[in-house]
Amino acid sequence: MKSERMRTLKAELLADMQVLEELEGKYRLIHAKLAGIDPDEFDYVGLAYTIVNLYNLMENYCLRIAKYFEYNVDTLNWHKDLIKRMALEIDGIRPALLQSKDVPLIDELRAFRHVFRHIYQSELDVEKLKLVDSRTPKALDVFKSAHGRFIGNLQELIDMLDA
Repeated sequence: MKSERMRTLKAELLADMQVLEELEGKYRLIHAKLAGIDPDEFDYVGLAYTIVNLYNLMENYCLRIAKYFEYNVDTLNWHKDLIKRMALEIDGIRPALLQSKDVPLIDELRAFRHVFRHIYQSELDVEKLKLVDSRTPKALDVFKSAHGRFIGNLQELIDMLDA
């Protein structure tokens, strides 16, 4: 079957979105908890960790696409470049995942993840966390819409390969 590898990619991306839904549920739970308490540093760290996990899933999703269609990922600055690359439609290779206007929103989560991973060098800036948190629901909506479009495009490619 010509489309076997692409069907596998589609299944993996759909599975990633199920995990995203679970992580989004945890995100909602931590918000419910924070609304009922006077949060301390550790509560905010829990929120930050949850946002980082949401972004990690988005990045891994993008990495699957890049590895499948382009067979490589540049090693220097690949985290930042990967998100930008996902807004490119590569003629004859793959459709774009993201719209270019959405790249800065997703990239903001990437930048926050970078800071959070190096938090041992400083303290968590709660105001910056709150800013990223305020943008996270929109980033999730954008990513889920992008997923829907991309899966539709993949299905069209699968159908063409099978024809």
